[in-house]
Amino acid sequence: MTIQLSAPFRLRLLHLVILTTALLLLSALPATADPEGNKQNDPRPTIVLVHGAWAGPDGWDRVVAVLRKDGYETATPRLDLMSVQGDVARVRATLDSIPGKKILVAHSYGGFVISNAAYGRSDVLGLVYTAAYVPDEGDSVFSLGEGYTPGAQLEHLIFTGEPFSSPAYIDPAYFPEVFAQDLNPRYAQELNEDQQPANFGLLFSPSGPVAWKTLPSWYAVSGRDLIIDPALQRAVAARIGATTIEYPGASHVGGFTRYAARFVKLIERADAETPG
Repeated sequence: MTIQLSAPFRLRLLHLVILTTALLLLSALPATADPEGNKQNDPRPTIVLVHGAWAGPDGWDRVVAVLRKDGYETATPRLDLMSVQGDVARVRATLDSIPGKKILVAHSYGGFVISNAAYGRSDVLGLVYTAAYVPDEGDSVFSLGEGYTPGAQLEHLIFTGEPFSSPAYIDPAYFPEVFAQDLNPRYAQELNEDQQPANFGLLFSPSGPVAWKTLPSWYAVSGRDLIIDPALQRAVAARIGATTIEYPGASHVGGFTRYAARFVKLIERADAETPG
């Protein structure tokens, strides 16, 4: 028996065949096909941001907000600021807990920590510093500063116990003018309240092997820094061969607060310039 199909039904059947064929062809395309050149099978690295002495993770809030808006995952481990070895271990534990690739970002003493924490790791793509100490093996914060203007905070430390053998914090009355003099008073006070006491011995602890010898690096110099002499910042950036920019008006924290949007661009440039 021959079944006669009506013309409208034959037309609908033809459309169905065409649609099914098109879907099959699309599903056969390579998963990496991207007309805009974006990396679909190469996810963005997680940005791990490490704070410095007399500071805490909340200081990164402006940078984190922009990074997340731009599609990056972030992590901001809290250091205990009692020993270099302990802080390196904390950052390494954070790296171990995050799958995939990472870029490490650091401020101040945090630069010392990430230079050690990233050593020997294949999951770290690059290092980004802002107003940071960057040691070679055997260097200490103290030895790096020899021949440069001492940090203004040293005149305003309040020890929690025996002087020079107990943790210390910066006198809150002087914190804004030595740490964050380019910020409005309210914002500087927020950072002031986020202070963590730091072990004075951190200044004299030697660095272990460092990662910047095998990883690319980027450095943002704070031109009006009263904690780390800007001349020292330029010197360590040159020594490690970092791609370097400078914020002429930035205080010690200005590079990642007042200039947060510009600093994020440097981090994203690091992502763009490192192989995934």
